[in-house]
Order: sequence, then C-alpha cells, then structure tokens
Amino acid sequence: MNKAAIIVAVSMLLSRVLGIFREMLLAHAAGVSLEKNALDLAFMIPDILNHVVSTGFLSIIFIPIFTGYKVAGDEEKSWKFFSNVLNTFGMALLILVVPAFIFMPELLQLLTTSGATPELIERATYYGRIILPGQIFIFVGSILVAVQHTRKQFLIPSLTGLIYNVAIVGGGLAGILLGRMNGTDYGLEGFAWGVPVGSFIGFFALQIFGAKRGGVKYELILQPKHTDIIRYFKMMLPMSLGVGSMFGLEFIIRSFGSSFGGSGISSLNYAYRVMYTLVAVFGFSVSVTSYPDMARLVKEGQIKQLNEKIWKSLSRMFCILIPAVVAVWALSFPAVRILFERGAFHRETTEAITEILRWYLPVSLGLCLQAVLVRSFYAAERMWLPTLLNTGIFAATIPAYILLAEPLGIKSVPIVGATGALLQVISMIFMWARKNGTDGMKNALMNMARALVALGIMIFAALGLDHVTGEFVRSTSLMVLVVYSCIAGVILLCVTLFVQKLLGSKDAGDILNELLGKFLRKLHLKK
Repeated sequence: MNKAAIIVAVSMLLSRVLGIFREMLLAHAAGVSLEKNALDLAFMIPDILNHVVSTGFLSIIFIPIFTGYKVAGDEEKSWKFFSNVLNTFGMALLILVVPAFIFMPELLQLLTTSGATPELIERATYYGRIILPGQIFIFVGSILVAVQHTRKQFLIPSLTGLIYNVAIVGGGLAGILLGRMNGTDYGLEGFAWGVPVGSFIGFFALQIFGAKRGGVKYELILQPKHTDIIRYFKMMLPMSLGVGSMFGLEFIIRSFGSSFGGSGISSLNYAYRVMYTLVAVFGFSVSVTSYPDMARLVKEGQIKQLNEKIWKSLSRMFCILIPAVVAVWALSFPAVRILFERGAFHRETTEAITEILRWYLPVSLGLCLQAVLVRSFYAAERMWLPTLLNTGIFAATIPAYILLAEPLGIKSVPIVGATGALLQVISMIFMWARKNGTDGMKNALMNMARALVALGIMIFAALGLDHVTGEFVRSTSLMVLVVYSCIAGVILLCVTLFVQKLLGSKDAGDILNELLGKFLRKLHLKK
C-alpha cells in the first residue's frame, strides 16, 4: 500500500475499532433485545434517503467532472460546479427529510416483514427521528471530502468515521451513566443522539476546515438546470435507483431480520459489523485512494495503465484479505466472546452469532473486490452498467431469501448475500474486460486463484484448531483469551501468506519479504 492508502486504512481500522466498541457497549446495555432491534431498524429510512441522493457515491460522481475542469485548467468552473452541486442537491435532500420525518412509522411498516411488532416500529420511529437530521451534515461533508481527495488530501477526510463513532460512543456512555445517576431508563437514546452530533462535527465542521485549507471556493448559486447539474444527475440516477451489495445486505437485515424472532435484526447486525471491518480496512482503503488516479487515467485516455493499476490493486488486496478471513474464521468464537459477551449479551447469543459470522465471511471477499471494481466503471462514467448488473442480481436473490428462510433459518441471509455478492463481482469482471481489455488481468486472477486454494487449505486447519481449542476458548479467562487470539491470529496470517507463496503467488512473497524486512529493522538486524 502507498502512503495515502495506509492513512485511509489506519483511519478506517480505528473507525471500525470504535464502531466495534460501540457495538460492545450496545451488547452490554441491550444484548439482542427489542430496544437494540429498534435502534438498528431506525437507520433504515435515513440510509434510504442517503441512497436516493447518492451520498455514499458523491465522491465517485463528483470527482470525474471536477477533475475534468482541473485537467482542462479551468479552476473557476470547477468551483462553480462544486457550489451548484452542494446547493442544488442539498436542497433536494432537505425537501425529502421533512416528509420522511413525518411519515416514518408508515414507511417502516411498509418496508419490514410481518414479524415487526407495533412496539418495534414505535421505538424505531423514535430513534429514527433523532438520527435523520444528521444525514444533511453527512451529505455536505461527503462533497467536501471529495474536493479534498481531488487534491490528494486524505488525512482530514479520513477522520470522519472516527469522530462519528466517538460521538456515538460518547452519547451512549452519557446516556447510560445519566440513567444510572437519576434512576431513569433512557434506553439507547444516547447512542441515537450521537449520530447527529458526530455528523455535525466529523462530516460538517471538520471538513469545512479541511476544505478551506485546500483552497475551496464556495458561491451561493442555485442553478438546477445547468448542464453540469443535468450531467451530474444523469450519473447519479443509476446509483439512486440501483441497489449495491452493501446497501442490499443492510436492507435485508433490517427488512427480513424480524422474521427470525425478536433477536433476528440484532444478531445479524452484530455479525455483519464484525465482517464489515474487513471490508473497510481492505476494500475501502484501496478503492478510495485509487479512485482519483483512475479518474485521471480515464481523462488522459491511458486505458492500458488503468487496467494494470486496477488488477494490481485487486491482486495485492486479495492476497492480504485471504489471511485476514482465515484468522477471523478460526477465531470467530473468541472474537465474539471478547467483543460482546457481557451484561445483557449471554453465552447462547455468542454461539449463535459465531455461526452467523462464519457464514458472513465469504461476503467480505465479494464486497472488497466490488469496492474497487465498481469504481473503475464510475471513473469511466459508465454508471448504468454496474447498477443494472448489481440491482438485477440483488433482485434475483430476493426470492431466495424468502424460500430459504425456513429451511436454513437465519444463516440463509449471509449465504444468499455471499452468493449474490460474488455473482456481481464475476459479472463486473466479465463486462469490464469485454469493453476495456485484459491488461494485467491474467496474472491477477491467477494470484487470486492461488489465494482461494490457500483459503481452502487453511479452513481445514482452522477446523482442526477449533476442534482442539473449543473447550479452552469457552472456559478460559478473558485476558488469556485475548493473548491467545492475538498470537493465533498472527500465526494464521503468516502461515496463510506462506501457503500462498508456496503456491506461486508473487504478491504473497513480496508481502512476506516486506514484513520480514520491517521486523528485522525493528531488531536493528537490517538497515
């Protein structure tokens, strides 16, 4: 990874650590209760609104147009475009937030299965109305982050998730402590209030500071019929209408989760959040830092170099991701026990979520590859193709969620989700290669195949380890379990990399040499 990717990866890892700590507090306070289900469900409407205005894709849409002006040397037009996008689509979001706030209970009832009780809808509505205004700050901050990325400024933008999670954790702790002091049950209200506070500080105030340092120029203009806005809207439309894997998986958890009993939404969400850490650290760190260069290479017409960059990034990322998946699979029970098993979160819940987490791990492979692949299409301003592919495959899996819910139970959600995510990746690889050629693809796919073979070999080893240590990890003290997990995790990571190297992976050999070099330098045995 280059310096920018390391900055983003570290910040995302810290953000996910805080996110996991947030889930630890929630597990202690509420376990898999109705209150926790309600808080998880409360994010459904805010997330849908964000999806409608493509907040999560703002940098993807914004950067190619903004960069186009920069490459052409027209700085003034780039800032007018920035201001117009911010004002026009910010106003559109504000118009959508008001009816969503008013009709939230009806919307939640419409989008969930019959397993969602009136009490669950009522509590989710209460939390959702607290959370909803924060989406406006997230929207504004996302555009400011995109501007900074075009200037290769990654540090301040990378702090958004950290501050967001610090605010939620702080709000949750404040609510719990205040409730104990005055004897009032605030439920999980503090966690909900942390969302708009964290959004304001991390996405809004801090990003204004960062953008100003980068020389941002804002004008109070509102021209919704401008050609740039129409072009932006045409690029945004497929993303707004489409359903990607991540949005689809989270929607399924909230919409179908209540079908698996009172703990369904929370159980799926705990496992998903642990798995998502891999996606954030590996998939997003590579895709976010690679995207500006992808957009530049497209503008310069260097398609061969673009292909080589994409496949080199995918190959190296996959090589590191596979050992992480092996380690998390082998240490699923210790991880869930260490993170969550306290307070209202009991041993039977740990066992249940361990099984769900293991079924979720293949999803991380698809989501990480998608994070990079989909941006290659977006850099080339081909928004509709990945949208149609991903949405079509997601729609095709919905009957599978329904049909497999009874025979497979709750694990049907990660199984169907993993299948859909991997099908989406295969489809995108085929369509990209068909249009843009295969420069660098063969070597990358061969390295990925070696990594998958190593995964298969190491899963058998992990099964053996799980059998041998099963009683130990369930009965030992928490401190001993933490030490064991750290040592076992490092060994599994290194052994999996070594197996890949033995299978002929050049990426694995390079990574092992880099790690060994750093280790020897720490011991002052190598300059």
